Amino acid sequence: MTDHDTPPEFRELRERAARLPKSIVPGRDLWPGIETRIAGTRPGKGEEGRGKRWAPWLLIPLAAAAVLAALLLGRRGALERRGAWEVMRVAGLPLVGSSPLGTTGALQVGQWLETDDSSRAVILVGDIGHVEVKPDTRIRLVRAQRSDHRLALERGEIYAKVDAPPRLFFVDTPAGTAVDLGCAYTLAVDSSGNGAIHVTGGYVEFAWGGRRSIVPLGFRADTRRGFGPGTPYAEDAPQALRRALAASDFSSAGSGPGAVRRALGAARSEDAVSLWHLLARVDPSLRRAVYDRLASLVPPPAGVTPEGALRLDRATLERYWSTIRRIAWRKAILQGIRDIDPRTGTAR
Repeated sequence: MTDHDTPPEFRELRERAARLPKSIVPGRDLWPGIETRIAGTRPGKGEEGRGKRWAPWLLIPLAAAAVLAALLLGRRGALERRGAWEVMRVAGLPLVGSSPLGTTGALQVGQWLETDDSSRAVILVGDIGHVEVKPDTRIRLVRAQRSDHRLALERGEIYAKVDAPPRLFFVDTPAGTAVDLGCAYTLAVDSSGNGAIHVTGGYVEFAWGGRRSIVPLGFRADTRRGFGPGTPYAEDAPQALRRALAASDFSSAGSGPGAVRRALGAARSEDAVSLWHLLARVDPSLRRAVYDRLASLVPPPAGVTPEGALRLDRATLERYWSTIRRIAWRKAILQGIRDIDPRTGTAR
């Protein structure tokens, strides 16, 4: 996926925004109220209130907030230079290393942050985002560099939200690494090292060894120690499809024909993301069946040929993926607003 390029859906949003009105005429004359405020009259007091300045009372808390913000930003910058991130206590008594966390503190590279069943915390990821640390979680700061913001989640659950270019924020787990592509997501790991990721904004790449899953907005993926990420599936994917994908992804026997054919039979057009991933994961003898089913659910765009897809030509797969992810994104972002055809991505 060309995540460094601007996705077509965002260009479409900008084009639509450009067509919005440049100005809106108010339904009444707003100047009298503005004039009153400039003159310092207390609202609702009329002339007798003129000259009784109330603006300074508003300026005092605003100035205090500005000073606090400057102090916090300065503190955060100093922590980053020392190879540390700021962490804030939300509830209970989280531990940083072996010490209880006060209202705020510093998480140094190499240190663990641990919450019990009644404590929670928030880690500020440099200046690019934050991570909410849920109860019963153990997480470590691995790197705090401008080009590599990295945590390691041993167990528990986090919610991460990052606003930055792709591939700057990473979370290592026993089953692989979650790579931020500009997103928001929940990541959970149990005591055996297995887990799941649920993406609520943007995209996440989850990688382990040679296996990679790209999980878009509105999709989930299970993860298993020793296997890596499973095939992503939609939030509302049929249970039959989920069971078949799990059997295909995490069976020591590999992607057997039975599990693959069950997945193909249960798939809908909304599940094209899952079938696209299966193309590169199944035995070559099953690849044609996967492609044919995928093409019947979401017609391939111009330039995508069966021959190219079957030999896993990178440009061919990327072109098909661009169409599939655009449709999935439009369905997720316009849910409840527009009825989007899952085959084409157009409004019905």
